Amino acid sequence: MGDQGPTPPIWLLPEPPERGWGLGRVDIVNAAVRLADHGGAEALTMRAVAKELGASTPMSLYRYVHSKDGLVDLMLDLANGEVRTPEVPGEDWRGELTAVAVDTWAMTKRHPWYARLVHQRPPAGPNASRRTEFVLATFDRLGQDLASALGYARLLDGYVTGQALQWAEERAMWQRNAFVDVVDVQRQARAWFGDVPSEDGPYPLLVRVLESFLAERHDAAGEASADGAVGADGAGSDAEPDASSRAVGVGSPGARPGVDEAGAGRGAEVDREVAGAGRAVEPGRRGSGQQGVGQDDTGRQDTERQASGRPGSGPSDSGRQGSGPSDSGRPGSGRPGSGQAAEAHASADARKVAAAAAEDAQFELGLECLLDGIAARLR
Repeated sequence: MGDQGPTPPIWLLPEPPERGWGLGRVDIVNAAVRLADHGGAEALTMRAVAKELGASTPMSLYRYVHSKDGLVDLMLDLANGEVRTPEVPGEDWRGELTAVAVDTWAMTKRHPWYARLVHQRPPAGPNASRRTEFVLATFDRLGQDLASALGYARLLDGYVTGQALQWAEERAMWQRNAFVDVVDVQRQARAWFGDVPSEDGPYPLLVRVLESFLAERHDAAGEASADGAVGADGAGSDAEPDASSRAVGVGSPGARPGVDEAGAGRGAEVDREVAGAGRAVEPGRRGSGQQGVGQDDTGRQDTERQASGRPGSGPSDSGRQGSGPSDSGRPGSGRPGSGQAAEAHASADARKVAAAAAEDAQFELGLECLLDGIAARLR
C-alpha cells in the first residue's frame, strides 16, 4: 500500500518503457524473486534488488515496476505462472482440483514469501486470474451458482495458503534458531522440558505426543525410529493399513482420488522442472505448458530465469554451513573425521527429504478431507 492510499494493480498502470541498457522488467522481477527465495519477504527492498542487478540507483527500477507494490504484483504473478491448469474442466473434477492444489502447494514451498505477500495485493494478475477462472468453471460445470462456486474456490485457496503460511513461518523460526533439522528441535525440546511429566497430569495425550517425539531416533537413511521404525512416508510400526493396503500414520493418508495419480506425480514433476531448472515465466504470462494470456513489454514467449545460486530453496536450507561440529571435517579436506562429516551431512539431507515427504502427505490428507466435504455437499 502506498503513502497516498491503495496502489492499483500494475496491470492498470502504463506499460513500461522499452528495455534500457542491461535492464528490463523481467530482469527486475527475477532478481526480486531470487532475493525473496533466499532471504524471505523481509529481504525484498528496492535497494537490494538494485544491488542484485548492479543498477546505479533504486530509482532506476521504478521506470519499469512503478512501485514496490507493482514489483510484488509481478512476483506473485510469476509464481502463479508455475501452477498449471487444464484449458477447460474435464470429467474428473476432483482429480483436476487436487492437481491444481498440489501444484500450488509445491510452488509455495519453492517460494516461501508467496504466502506472506499474496493477501497484500489484489488477485488481479493474469496467472492468478487463470487459476481462479478454472476453479470457478469447474464448479459451474457441476451446476453450482456463481456465489457457491466462489465460496468453494475460497475454501480451497484458503486451505492451500494457510498451510503454506504455517510452513513458511515454521521454517523462518527454524532459521532464526539455527535449527538444521528435526534433531536440533529434539535437542532444544529436551533442554526445555527435561523429563516428560506424568500422564496423570491434565494433558495425558500431549504428554504421549512429546514422549514419542523425544524418543524418535533419526538414522542415516533419514528414517525415524523409536520402538518401531518410521519411514520417509511417516508411517510407524503401529500404523494400520487402510483399504488400499497402504500404511496410514502421521503424514501418510493412504490412497486418495486424484492425489496419487494427478497430484503427487504432477507435484514431483513441477519440483523437477521449476526447482531444478530455475525456470520462470515473464510477468503476465501463463504457466508451464499453457498459451499466454496478456503481453509484457517485449511480447516475447516464456523466458528462462537468469537465477544465480539455488533458486527456490526454502529458508530451512540457510544456515547449514558452520551449524554443527560435523562441519569440521569435510570430504576431501584431508583432516581426521572427514568421512564422519560426510556421513553426518548425508544423514541430515536424508532427514530433510523424509520430512518434506511427510509434509506433502499431510497436506494431501487435509486436502482430501476438504474435497470430501465439498463432494458431500454437491450430492
